[in-house]
Amino acid sequence: AKKSNAMGDIIDRNGLVLATTLADRTRKYSGDKSIRLAVSQTVGDAMGMSGTGVETFHAGTLLGLSGSIIDRTWQVLSGTQARGDDIRLTIDAELCAYISEQFPSKKQGAVVVMNYQTGEILAMVSKPDYDPAALTTRQSGADETGSGYLNRVLQGQYPPGSTFKIVTLAATLENLPAAVDRTYVCEGLREFGKGKVTCYGGAVHGKMSLLEAFEKSCNITFASLAVEMGDQKLIAAARRMGFDTNFSFRDLVLYESSIPDSIGDVSELAWTGVGQGKLLVTPLHMALITSAVANGGVMPTPQLIKQVTGVGGLPRLRAASGAYGRVMTESEADFIGRYMARVVKDGTASKAAVKGHTVCGKTGSAETSDDKSVPTDAWFVGYLDDPAHPYAIAVVVEKGGAGGETAAPLAAKVLKKAIARNITG
Repeated sequence: AKKSNAMGDIIDRNGLVLATTLADRTRKYSGDKSIRLAVSQTVGDAMGMSGTGVETFHAGTLLGLSGSIIDRTWQVLSGTQARGDDIRLTIDAELCAYISEQFPSKKQGAVVVMNYQTGEILAMVSKPDYDPAALTTRQSGADETGSGYLNRVLQGQYPPGSTFKIVTLAATLENLPAAVDRTYVCEGLREFGKGKVTCYGGAVHGKMSLLEAFEKSCNITFASLAVEMGDQKLIAAARRMGFDTNFSFRDLVLYESSIPDSIGDVSELAWTGVGQGKLLVTPLHMALITSAVANGGVMPTPQLIKQVTGVGGLPRLRAASGAYGRVMTESEADFIGRYMARVVKDGTASKAAVKGHTVCGKTGSAETSDDKSVPTDAWFVGYLDDPAHPYAIAVVVEKGGAGGETAAPLAAKVLKKAIARNITG
């Protein structure tokens, strides 16, 4: 009987082997445990427990099922063991291990770093992780709930909290251009319909400009802008940025981010403008929206595969995948970018600052429960305004509290490390 092909290798962008097939046909994962765990959901496993992992999602390529007849003939004639193609990923495995080590201990969540010009994913870490080398049966190797198999970067659907104010701001620039020059007043609480909106931590912001409202993340200002423009304009802006889109990217599976079709309740619309209500978003999608701001309004297509190599080390031709598309005008992107720079310089994300670099960002502290004793999810999304280091990042720490206290400092460490590793090209 003809033996099936041995699976090809999975390596990181620097050539580090993350998965290979041994002579006895067993699959072996990185010998460095910290790397193996950090990339577990990205690489996947022999049991197919991580459905979004490369081992499962790109099994056809790794098995050589996409190879040409010439390759197969060459294998037969040369008597070499038939093996599939090797896949070089865009991730930097050592950066992933560093992120995993710096992530708040015992917390769940996700971090993704991408090149906002090319769309290459440079790091993708989801907590909890699991050990693909310890899987002897489908039941072993992850925590009891199996949530370690979930790649939260791609599959985690979270309320975005105030990171969504980037979308509300874009919708405001488009639909309420005069709003930029107004003065806003925050008394800490305002009634909208049958509900009321408060500012995070009981803050009272007083009189301020739109820039200051964004910098301080004033809920009342963004709630009132959402109500003023109406639900359909806010929903249209969110959809243009990819909400309710069934993303079909070649390299990875990304779950859908959602916003309702209509938001008739005024109180719910107010909270939606703040990033609450019925909104759900994936961390990678927030990194893509942030990348669009950094990239003059053009959202890149996320890339996870740098190269596929066939028999004899010949690279396979893969059609270039262009940008996902323009999701805001260049002037809107520049405007939002300037606002995001101020959030890090003087506002809620000051702990995301990296010395000698301009970091642009937005924090979020998203409520996941009506029970106020449950800590909020801590968010930070942002990017380096630096063509030599075009990195965008999204961080979410479940029940991590305030985004500015938990997610922003983690983002600063990760960006610093990425700059030091000088990941380009």
